[in-house]
Amino acid sequence: MNCPLCLAKDENVIYKNELFRVILVDEIPAFTRIILNKHIAEFSDLSLDESLELSKAIYKIEKAMLKHIKPDKVNIASLGNYVPHLHIHIIPRYKNDAWFPDSVWSAKHRKYEYKTTQEQIQNYINEIKQL
Repeated sequence: MNCPLCLAKDENVIYKNELFRVILVDEIPAFTRIILNKHIAEFSDLSLDESLELSKAIYKIEKAMLKHIKPDKVNIASLGNYVPHLHIHIIPRYKNDAWFPDSVWSAKHRKYEYKTTQEQIQNYINEIKQL
């Protein structure tokens, strides 16, 4: 299998357990992705216990993002259109970011400079490590 999420390398992993790993993604400070450790395509492929564990992690990550990163909005997306491997994107959004109000996968509307500090990112990471 040539799944880039199964064979991932050079990821910035900030938390990992038996079910999933949590990574930071470049370009947008604190852009977070949860990637399932097993190759499944849909959320409903999880057992009920697994879906509850994943949902709890999403909730805690969003809360930590709002607390430490202070975005205007948080986007949460379950994708897999290109790679049929369940992964969740948790994205801090700002009313004047490069894409707003469209998705971060749309064409940019403007230049935007993030004001997120390294201290904010580190506080966010420290909270995620306690999942």
